Amino acid sequence: MTELPRKKLLVIHGWGGSYLEAAARVTDLLEVESYWYDGSFLVPRRRAGLLRHLLNEPADDRYITALRKLIVSRFMRSPHAPPNVATDADAYSRFSEDRLRQDFPGFGIPVGPDARWRRSTQLQAEAEKELAPVLEVLHRLQKSPAPTGEAITEAAVRERLETLSAEAGIGSLLPLLENLREMQETGGDLDTVASAVMYAHRFGGEAKRAGKPFRYGHEYRFVFINYHESMHGFAEHAPADLYLADLPIGAFPECENDIRYLHDQDVHTVRFEDHHPWLPERKRALEQLVEEGKLGFLALGGPEQGEEQTDEELRSAAEMIYENLIEHTEDDCEAARRLRVATHGEDFVRGRTELGILLTDLIKGGICKVELGQILLDAMENDDAVERLEARGWAGLPEAWKEDIAETAETLRENTYLMTLADSQTKIISALAAHADPGKPKLPTGKAIEFFAQNYPEAQYVFYCWGSSLMVARRLDHADTTLNLGSLMPAIGGPSDGGHAGAAVCRPEANPNYPKRLLGRVSTSGFGRFNHYLASRLAVEGYAVASVKNISVPPASSLNRGNRRLAIILASAVLLGLALVTLVPSYRPDRVTESNADFFPHIDMDFDAETEDRTRETLL
Repeated sequence: MTELPRKKLLVIHGWGGSYLEAAARVTDLLEVESYWYDGSFLVPRRRAGLLRHLLNEPADDRYITALRKLIVSRFMRSPHAPPNVATDADAYSRFSEDRLRQDFPGFGIPVGPDARWRRSTQLQAEAEKELAPVLEVLHRLQKSPAPTGEAITEAAVRERLETLSAEAGIGSLLPLLENLREMQETGGDLDTVASAVMYAHRFGGEAKRAGKPFRYGHEYRFVFINYHESMHGFAEHAPADLYLADLPIGAFPECENDIRYLHDQDVHTVRFEDHHPWLPERKRALEQLVEEGKLGFLALGGPEQGEEQTDEELRSAAEMIYENLIEHTEDDCEAARRLRVATHGEDFVRGRTELGILLTDLIKGGICKVELGQILLDAMENDDAVERLEARGWAGLPEAWKEDIAETAETLRENTYLMTLADSQTKIISALAAHADPGKPKLPTGKAIEFFAQNYPEAQYVFYCWGSSLMVARRLDHADTTLNLGSLMPAIGGPSDGGHAGAAVCRPEANPNYPKRLLGRVSTSGFGRFNHYLASRLAVEGYAVASVKNISVPPASSLNRGNRRLAIILASAVLLGLALVTLVPSYRPDRVTESNADFFPHIDMDFDAETEDRTRETLL
């Protein structure tokens, strides 16, 4: 039996995808896992993001409508949720059945189960008929994504897609797949992308010297995992070798068990390199995996949780890979060194470079992380990353987004609180994350932090909150060491949360003391109560809070919007009145006078023709 080649899987944290994965999401819409429970449809959280985007997509073309029919038809065929699914709020997202009926009245979603099944079959048939030429192109793309033997890069797939679309005579499907691909992009930063690129650069050099190919999609690929997800999904790529970097152990509570499971599925974890703080028991568990032969190489460059490193000791994960695998080897080059410096500047927000700022803006703006990794790898030979980004049309995107991002950033003032610690008078800004309007670029977390640093110079720290599901904490004043965020975040969230002393994250709702019934998921209306809860958690950790002050600023345009609405209503009323007087005889002054005479005979309402004409002239 011929042994299958082992593909190298280079992990990037966050979610992302490629054209091929976007095509797969379309072709397997009817196979998506979904369940019905208590008036809602439950979908795995990873798949729910794309479905929610599709259902809420403002650009409503015929293909999007057909895809919505497929989604709704799949929902209506959902079986009842088993107990383990119904109670697992972290793994599944809810889609309200009532909301679907309101949003898509034209789909005719019935109430009864039997009627739902019949209507589901009809909707599916309608959607498949409308999508038939599209699905045919996407199936052909998946079977042959690039010329035989060539790397399956995003550029190659893009070219192939255009060719297949032209052959089918249906116009380019590139905008549709671009749209779907962008819907999957979330999370991640420069360090995780650069780490994957550093690995690929080293392994590509080894393959070249050995006279072997090293092609994307054949010998290696980038794969994604979000914090708190299971790694079991990597088993679908077996046989394969897995390379993990920039993944804090605490963010993966089942990390050791996952590595053992993957090893049994013939996915071997070859390297694990990380720079985040660690707990002794978790470090020992990984060292045990090395002893068992289930983990090849382990390097934890961060401090023990609760400790801080000096500026000289700080290393990003990409720097660790560079120093461990590339420095002083045949693969060392100016581009690798430049990427190393850029990553350090972005990860620790000091000594930032133009390249690092550009790459961070692109990643946080939602460009394809897979293609960005391919571009950075191709740029290693000639150190021409910026030129390649310009050729792709990406170099100017951050500047184009700037005005929209600035407009979104101003909304951060609308839900903002200031907490002051009693003993040190240290000040913490707490704010709800800004949500961009449809069609506008998302506000990157880094840009939000910059906004707070520039506009609230009195604050030493910021808590940037996506409701209760995620809170990003950053130190704004690096001279202030009152709070060690790496050890504080697990106390506010859960034991798997944390980060660096100056930058960490947590999930407040993961804390066993979190009052879910009182606070829920936290939105604008409950943000004040949420801040008082945060103050109580700080007090438990020994940081008494002297005050919690609401410093929110109402939207500057709210009054203007109200005035505009009133003006529009008044103008509409006047125009309607003029139209009635002009076009409908019964509303003309003489007819009104005649009809009113029956009700008010004691009032003299005689109008002659001349008076009526003057009245009409005045109105018009």
